[in-house]
Amino acid sequence: MGSSIGKILGGEKAQPAKAAPGAKFEPFTYTGLAGTATGTRDGESFNFSQTLTPELQALYGQGLASSSPFLSQYLEQAQAPIPTFDYTGDDLRAREQQILQEQTALLTPELERQRQQLRSDLFGSGRLGLQVSGEAVGAGEGTGMVSPDAYGLGLAQSRALAELGPQARQIANQELLQDFGIQGQLYETNQAARQQQLANLLGGYGAGFGTAQNVLGIEQGLIGQASGLEQARAAATAGAFQVGTPATGRKPGLFEQMLVAAAGSAGSAYGNKKAGG
Repeated sequence: MGSSIGKILGGEKAQPAKAAPGAKFEPFTYTGLAGTATGTRDGESFNFSQTLTPELQALYGQGLASSSPFLSQYLEQAQAPIPTFDYTGDDLRAREQQILQEQTALLTPELERQRQQLRSDLFGSGRLGLQVSGEAVGAGEGTGMVSPDAYGLGLAQSRALAELGPQARQIANQELLQDFGIQGQLYETNQAARQQQLANLLGGYGAGFGTAQNVLGIEQGLIGQASGLEQARAAATAGAFQVGTPATGRKPGLFEQMLVAAAGSAGSAYGNKKAGG
């Protein structure tokens, strides 16, 4: 009874706000196809973790393992000196002489056959011993007596041999130009193959590392889900003071109310008396 009288006379104390049931953060575990995200509470701290499935963890390791050799080979080859096209070719003069010797060797049997045929023809016709002055057949002064038929054949064969020189030079030049073109094409082909190999190595590295990146993206998704749950927890904690029992102020007791009323009456009477006087 004393406490009841005290409440009536003295009033009630103010009450703090109370959180609504279920509005506080609770530990959680989210499990999906990619793995599991977990949130736990340690006193006033909150811990979040995520674990990928064994298949995704293995895929991540395979991606990194497969990309490493490609990267090593790519860096090694990319840093290697680039070969230059330095064409020297064969000695043009030496090749010309070689061609001349080969053609002369091929022509020599034919020239010998022509000489043998001429002697046989001259012997058969009785002209084997015919001799005239060299000047008469255009051999020049001081050449003495010559066989006109033998001189004519020798002159023709000499001209044929003389023509072999320019022909050999032309052939040698053509061979050099042809070889230059072939070597240039081989150089371009080798450079294109080198660039393609670098591209293949970089592509292999990108494929392996890209796989690992995709797995990391999946893991980030789990982290995002955990972060979303943390935000939900924070909102629930903040909302606990809004949806829970509101705080109440101190209620004045009966005695306090009587004193306040008496003070108000006295103030009014004083004011009226002063106005009438």
